[in-house]
Amino acid sequence: MNKTPNIGDLVYSLAGRDSGKYYLVVGFDGPHMVLLANGLNRPLKRPKRKNLRHLQIHRPGPAELVEKLQQRKARDEEIARAICSMVREDQPGGEREGKEPDVEEKRWY
Repeated sequence: MNKTPNIGDLVYSLAGRDSGKYYLVVGFDGPHMVLLANGLNRPLKRPKRKNLRHLQIHRPGPAELVEKLQQRKARDEEIARAICSMVREDQPGGEREGKEPDVEEKRWY
């Protein structure tokens, strides 16, 4: 990974037990390690330490949340809500938005 994330960036875990999950960057721990939180199973009091090579950076978080994270005044509920809204914006779709289902229905009768 050649780009370093900023505090408040939405990242996607590529490796480890938590692969496939989204987090927000809440701090740094050395030149190649970041601290991540998602507000649910990884609160701000117990952030996950992760190598930059195992992350994919998506986009910056909301400006007001980034400011609160930098001042250490953010809450876990705000982080969880922000991740949920950003992931929904990144992955629109489904049958509700007029897209065809990607699974064909097989009938066994």
